[in-house]
Amino acid sequence: MTKSQPLGTLFAITFVLAGFSASPGEAAPSCAKVSYSAERARLQKVFATNAFLHDESAFLLKGLDRRLKEMPQGRLNARGAQCGIQAVRALVLGCMNEILPSQLASTVKPAAKTGKAYWGKDNVSRREALVIGMANMCRASATDALFSNQ
Repeated sequence: MTKSQPLGTLFAITFVLAGFSASPGEAAPSCAKVSYSAERARLQKVFATNAFLHDESAFLLKGLDRRLKEMPQGRLNARGAQCGIQAVRALVLGCMNEILPSQLASTVKPAAKTGKAYWGKDNVSRREALVIGMANMCRASATDALFSNQ
């Protein structure tokens, strides 16, 4: 990454997460427009545009679905409850859709193997590791904003 890219990523995250921090009265209308299936399809297009192999895309989508299902509906705070768990999960995918394209474009040798194991897969590629990191970051942001701290 160049020196300006972390700053650009920070601005993108802030912009995307502004929806997470809306007041309770504003959260419900914006959440109603978010569709898990639409955001997931958008993410599949990001993968295809960036030459992900079918096996990589399938692995990442399966892992994302699993991690997002782990987000418990019963722990949503008032803002999260107004949106509903499916909308919250869709917001995580939306966060990824906003950030990933620029990060993938700046990744040098994206297909190169890292030697690292993530989500139960040995030796993931750089682009897989990037997606996993962004998924964790977006999920953590949603958790901080839309789930209770109990």
